[in-house]
Amino acid sequence: TGQSLVDGDVVFMADNGSWSRDLQNAAVATDAQEVELLEQRAQRAVEENMVIDVYPMVVVKDSQGNLQPDHIREKIRVSGPSIDYN
Repeated sequence: TGQSLVDGDVVFMADNGSWSRDLQNAAVATDAQEVELLEQRAQRAVEENMVIDVYPMVVVKDSQGNLQPDHIREKIRVSGPSIDYN
């Protein structure tokens, strides 16, 4: 996960290396080697000024097979701003 430099939105890296605002499009690593590869791809996106503050986040699948954040910080980030900016 990271934040888009274009608009500041929370984004998730997809399998094809693009960045999506939808957690369901996120690439999922199942072992340490895959995490390392995803981190390297994410770092390239940082160097290309696409995103900032990238880091791997723990996800779990719910009973319907949808990805859900495992930690409260990411649950808040996925749900959007906690205050109204209008």
